[in-house]
Amino acid sequence: MAELPFFSVIVPTHKRASLLRRTLASINAQREGVGGVEILVVSDATDGDTDAVCAELLTPADMYVRRNGAPGPSASRNMGLSLAKGSYILFLDDDDAWYEGFLAALKDQPAVRQGLPVYFNCAIVNERRGADAAILSEGGVDMAGRLTDEIYLKNQIPVCCFAFPRALLAGLKFDVHMRAYEDWEFMLAVYARQKAQHVPVIGARIFKDSGAESERRGVSQQSHDYNAVFDYLYVYRRHKAPDAELGQRRAALLNSFNIPVTPEMV
Repeated sequence: MAELPFFSVIVPTHKRASLLRRTLASINAQREGVGGVEILVVSDATDGDTDAVCAELLTPADMYVRRNGAPGPSASRNMGLSLAKGSYILFLDDDDAWYEGFLAALKDQPAVRQGLPVYFNCAIVNERRGADAAILSEGGVDMAGRLTDEIYLKNQIPVCCFAFPRALLAGLKFDVHMRAYEDWEFMLAVYARQKAQHVPVIGARIFKDSGAESERRGVSQQSHDYNAVFDYLYVYRRHKAPDAELGQRRAALLNSFNIPVTPEMV
């Protein structure tokens, strides 16, 4: 019987083969000495270029799935969760990457050796894509101390900055009906089960395209328009504020968008 991998990395993708190549290359560079890594690429569209990149860069230990249904990262991540076999699960978007040596450093952390959920540091990389592609700037972000009950008010940490024991996620799914903030809603469900610990490791390189804001899922116009504010209300109703003060702040935030709610409603 084959030994199960230590890490499962779930990568949702949608017709961005050139960016996916960078993502997969950065994961492949992490395989040595970490007790096994499986990559689960889930595409929500038929795309020959994506097929070619996965055929080139994935190993027999990995999996590439072209799923049916509506496009979107939530359903793709959910499929990845249903297939993952690793002791720890990480999520990485198809336009992001990891720093060299990240997984080895992560596995060496005492909290990971104890099987605890953890979150880690990242860097924000501004780049220009296209024929004149270039890295414009890059800066590290220390996430220490950022995961608090403030998560009940707004999102705090990108999902790509977490490593979760697979057992902790049993039964949890990303909400496929949300227009935006589905990562945040998922994180609240995890947080209610067990709070992650910070580890002093830099992991994700989160790339932002300076020339096409709508390119990146989660910062598109769809995630900022009036309709998306109702996703905040939806999240608030699903995840009760832990104290009255946060309930009041939730109501004040929604009131600022002309949504008349009271603290008791959120």
